Amino acid sequence: MAFLEKLKFVARMMSDPEVDRLYRELKEGRLWLAEERSLSRWQQEASFMYAHSLEKARENGMKVGKDPKVEPCVIFMGHELISIGDEFVCSFGATVRAVDSPVSIGDKVSMGPLSCIIGANHGMARGAPIQDQPHESEQVTVEDDVWIGAGAIVLPGARLGKGSVVAAGSVVSGTVEAMSVVAGVPARKVRERT
Repeated sequence: MAFLEKLKFVARMMSDPEVDRLYRELKEGRLWLAEERSLSRWQQEASFMYAHSLEKARENGMKVGKDPKVEPCVIFMGHELISIGDEFVCSFGATVRAVDSPVSIGDKVSMGPLSCIIGANHGMARGAPIQDQPHESEQVTVEDDVWIGAGAIVLPGARLGKGSVVAAGSVVSGTVEAMSVVAGVPARKVRERT
């Protein structure tokens, strides 16, 4: 970049109000305040993640079998209503959420990144904002040897039969037959496991 182009680039950057503010804070030795605000925000986020971690969920009554492998940023909510079998594998960012009904997960179940098991929905009756309505909760059952793919969502009342597979990005609201593969929104059986 030629010298004149560098000067034009710096002028464009300095005309950005946010860059100008950061530059002034840096020059005046006040940038640490912005860093402190950021650290405070990250501390709040980390506190939330820890409160819903596998470790805290176990402390709060969630039943977990032996040898779970849970990656960071997995959220468990409704701890006392969740039971998980042996050799559970759960990838980054997944969520298991029970509200008023149990969520039961069998042995050797795998959940892909950002997948969700959700045990309740908001009510949707007319006459009141959705956020003000009570949750409608139903039990979710995931039998042994099930694979829930990345980004898949398992809704209240779902039952995933033994050995079934839920394809990435699918949404399951009913019963999935044992040893079947389902895909889509809503999830439909596409084949049997071989």
